[in-house]
Amino acid sequence: MFTNIIIITKIFTKYARNNFGFYFLGVVFFPLSLLIPLIILVNAANRADIFIGSAICATTIMTITDISDIISHDKYANSISFFITRPVKPYQYILGVGLSTLFYNLVGVVVIFSSGILFLDFSVNILQLLGVFVVIFIGWFISCSLGFIIGMWGPRDPRMNSSLASMIAYVLTFLAPVYYPISALPAFLQKLSYLFYTTSLSLIGKNLIRHDEIHMVNIYIILIYLAISLVILFKVTRWKTT
Repeated sequence: MFTNIIIITKIFTKYARNNFGFYFLGVVFFPLSLLIPLIILVNAANRADIFIGSAICATTIMTITDISDIISHDKYANSISFFITRPVKPYQYILGVGLSTLFYNLVGVVVIFSSGILFLDFSVNILQLLGVFVVIFIGWFISCSLGFIIGMWGPRDPRMNSSLASMIAYVLTFLAPVYYPISALPAFLQKLSYLFYTTSLSLIGKNLIRHDEIHMVNIYIILIYLAISLVILFKVTRWKTT
């Protein structure tokens, strides 16, 4: 099982290893481009929103779009049959491809928080950071399942598939109160935003940074999404040969 996951991860990280300059730009300048403009516009009291939002954005957008793009291109070219003819289960493929995106995500998150701590007077301790990284990991895992669903059952044309994945990823990041407090939304949109797992992830992350109470409703929502992701990972997914 682990051998298949490691092999698939190596296949999809080969590009980063062979094109380190582009990889460096992706994991450094993309996260900073999310962070710096917003930091300039807000006061210090609201910086937790920006740092947590940037970290969740890097995880959500890159994971959903990358996985759906990889799988839709494989499906379009029928190259996914390479894995169908071998003893590789869908969850091994999802985790293998997902881990290849996680290397980008984690480095990007490290860049975000390192920049804040070193240059932007962002105060956070090691326990808070560990809690935030758990939140990021959970968001990555849920995003893996969502990216796989879009890649397998979305439009067959890779360009349309990527467009759909990007639209969903940006809605999950910017319509949900990831970069701003949930109180900024009208009451009906606040209720709607709880349908997005990114809302609960961001609220938990912000509460960790601010030493505020973590509300159980946010934990329950994340647990529901995790349970659905696990069902998708191990029970629902089936290889398609078309």
